[in-house]
Amino acid sequence: MIQVVRKHLMVMLIALIFAPVAMAQMQPAKRIAPKVIKGVSLNASVDEVWSFVSRPKSFFEAIKEVENLKCPAISEGAKMSFTLPNDSKRQQEVSAVNKQEQVIAYYITQSDYYHQNFVYRLLVGADGNKAFVQFEGIFSTDSKDEDKKLKALVEGEWMWMKKALEEKFN
Repeated sequence: MIQVVRKHLMVMLIALIFAPVAMAQMQPAKRIAPKVIKGVSLNASVDEVWSFVSRPKSFFEAIKEVENLKCPAISEGAKMSFTLPNDSKRQQEVSAVNKQEQVIAYYITQSDYYHQNFVYRLLVGADGNKAFVQFEGIFSTDSKDEDKKLKALVEGEWMWMKKALEEKFN
């Protein structure tokens, strides 16, 4: 009987010691500000531009630098792969689509030259009687040199997207 009580007490003691560790809550993810913010005004309605931008297959087909595009779905979580100049292994997924706020976000899951987490999003809104597309590149590296390199690559990709948007709507 005494051994059973001792075992129960030992289990309770262990539970009390480790309970705070088990009950610790995860800290929320740190929000990272965009390091690249670019935009373009387009001669079209917001709805026309959103309709185009929110369809990844059509949008990426319009970017001349994109080749070998595979994009089977257009919903949140859809996985895409394609090649770009100097990036033969690009894979990304649609991480968020918000029709009400007209925002679509992509998460780069594999790339020849992005070795850090990288997210970019496109926001569509009004600029007077025109549509405006804002591009935000969100990433974090451990060094200023890496930030500078990544920023240049991200800005280059935005220029390809901007060119496709301007050819379609201007």
